[in-house]
Amino acid sequence: LLYLGDGKMCHNDLLHQTKITQMVLDEYRKEYNKTKVDLKNALGRISMTTDLWSDPNHDSYMAVTAHFITR
Repeated sequence: LLYLGDGKMCHNDLLHQTKITQMVLDEYRKEYNKTKVDLKNALGRISMTTDLWSDPNHDSYMAVTAHFITR
């Protein structure tokens, strides 16, 4: 998305916010579906780990990690 046009850029060269949002959502859906297939085809068990934390503004976060072996 980075473009250095030596000052020759116009507004048509930039992606609109809605286009970027759509691109991100499309990539998310693709990876989500790929992960679902990987988990269904996992050999043996799936181990899950979690981590919880908060930032200085007291916003809470949770990370979930799955460990598994595929074919």
